[in-house]
Amino acid sequence: MRGLWFIFWGLSLIPFSFTNHSECDYQTLIGEDADFCSSDLRVLYQDIGDVTCQYIPNCFDYPLSLSKIWDNPWIKYTKAELGKLYTLIMVDPDAPTRSDPKYRYWRHWVMTDIPARDLLTGKSITGKVLSAYKRPTPPPQTGYHRYQFLLYIQPLGSSPHLLPNEEKSLGAWDVNSFASRSGLGMPVATTQFLAENPQQ
Repeated sequence: MRGLWFIFWGLSLIPFSFTNHSECDYQTLIGEDADFCSSDLRVLYQDIGDVTCQYIPNCFDYPLSLSKIWDNPWIKYTKAELGKLYTLIMVDPDAPTRSDPKYRYWRHWVMTDIPARDLLTGKSITGKVLSAYKRPTPPPQTGYHRYQFLLYIQPLGSSPHLLPNEEKSLGAWDVNSFASRSGLGMPVATTQFLAENPQQ
């Protein structure tokens, strides 16, 4: 079904329609991990599709592609309000491990000034890149990492920015301080997917 989905959307030239995806164990998040997922915020990678609120399955080299090949995902937010600008943050709260997250939150991507129309289309988003996209690279033997997406409406006239000391390191980033300092308030939507190193 996923292969056919991509034929209709024209997202990939890879002939996934000939691949038996029943061999892949797609699992949806449950419990507290699922509670973080807003139904109206979607994360899509072109070669696998919608990974919102899912584990990245360890098949067809998906984990390797996620960490080595795939560029930033497409983001869709069905409740985006035309005329508004948005800030998107992607972080890993489980660096280096979920049981000992001393480098929480590892910053993977920050974009501001995203127009609502981009979010409504569910394709590439435009805006100002504060922190370029860094592919998820969970270390071996550290289990599953959460890759969280937080979407905020920017206050009129605001211009979120990173402080000089924040630009020096991706790890142990205080995402809440950034949001507060930028006047972003609480996110309007959040979601996540989980991935692990294929060498587990």
